[in-house]
Amino acid sequence: MFSLLVGIPALAGAETDQQRFGAHGLALPATFSGTLPCADCPGIEYHLDIWNEDQGYALRRTYLERDHVEDELGRWYVDPVRNALILEGTGNARSEWQITPDQDIRLLDQEGEPIVSDLPYTLVAGPLVPTELRLPVTGLMTYFADAALFTECLSGQRFPIAMEADYLALERAYLDADIEPGAPLIARIDAEISMRAQTEGSDRMTVTVERFHHVTPDAACPDTRSAAGLLNTFWGLTHLDGVEQDQTDGRQEPYVLISEDGTRFSGTMGCNRFMGPLSIAGDSVEFGPVASTMMACPPELAAREAAFAEMLEAAQRVDLMDHSLRLLGETGAEPARFRAVYTRY
Repeated sequence: MFSLLVGIPALAGAETDQQRFGAHGLALPATFSGTLPCADCPGIEYHLDIWNEDQGYALRRTYLERDHVEDELGRWYVDPVRNALILEGTGNARSEWQITPDQDIRLLDQEGEPIVSDLPYTLVAGPLVPTELRLPVTGLMTYFADAALFTECLSGQRFPIAMEADYLALERAYLDADIEPGAPLIARIDAEISMRAQTEGSDRMTVTVERFHHVTPDAACPDTRSAAGLLNTFWGLTHLDGVEQDQTDGRQEPYVLISEDGTRFSGTMGCNRFMGPLSIAGDSVEFGPVASTMMACPPELAAREAAFAEMLEAAQRVDLMDHSLRLLGETGAEPARFRAVYTRY
C-alpha cells in the first residue's frame, strides 16, 4: 500500500516502526500488559500498545467475569518533571502512568499521584503485539486507484480499509462528495481494527467498516497541538554542527531537558548523562559548566559527546519557534538544532 497524503504517519503495524529508546526511558513501540484491580470483578486485563509515530496508542480493557470490553484510541505525551506518561483518548478518556526504572508503567491516581497499595497497578513492557479494537471513530478517508486508507483523527494512526462489511456505503459517500481522487474526506464509522493480511507486503492493522454513519465535506481533523515551551520539554537533538543526528544504534536518543524553573539542564548523547547550571534572560542563554558521568563510550560517540558539551558552553542565544529550537553562537552560527518530542497534542 502506498501513501496518498504527505505528512501523515506510516501505516499502523508497518515494518518501518522500529523500536527506539526514547528520552522518556521507554523502548517503543511496545505492548504493556497486566491485570489491574477491579472494584466489582476479579480484575481488569489491560493491553496497551504504544507507537512512536505521532505518539499514538491503542488500549483494550477486558473486565474479567463480566463479559465487558472497553477499547480506546488516542495520543500520549510525557511530563518530564514527574516522569509521567499521560494517555488522552476517545470518549474523553485520560489516565496517567509513572514510568519505572524497569521500563514498565504504573497507574497513578486521578490527581496524578502514586497509588500506595500492595495491589498490582503495573503494566509490564513487552514486544509490540497489536490488539484488536472495536469502537466508533472519526477520521480522514482517502480513495485512489481502488486503494482506501483511513487516518484516525485522535491517534493520528493510518490504516488500510478492508473492502467488506459496510465499506461500500463509505465508498459511495466518498465518490458522491465530488472531490478530487485521493483527496481526504472526514468520515464517521463504527470500526473493527485488527491485524489483517495484505495483497502486498506484510500484515497490517486494518479498519473494517462495521457501520457507516456519515461524511463531512470541507472539514478536517482538528489541529490541537500547541507550541512547545522552552522549559520542561524534551528537546530531541536533530543537528549538531550542521550534521543530522540519527538514533539507530539502540541507545537512548540525544536530548536536552531544561528544568521547570529554568536554572538547570540535563540530557544525553546516548551514553553518558550530562547536567549543569543554566542562566536565561530573554533569548540570551548560558549553559555550564557541563558536568558528565564517566562511562566508557564508543570512540565516535565519545567524540560527539565532547563536541556537544563544547557547543552548549559556547551557546549564547536561543531561537524558539513552535516545536523547533536552535542554539546560536557568538557570530549567529547554528551549532545545534532540536525539535520538541513527546509533547501534548
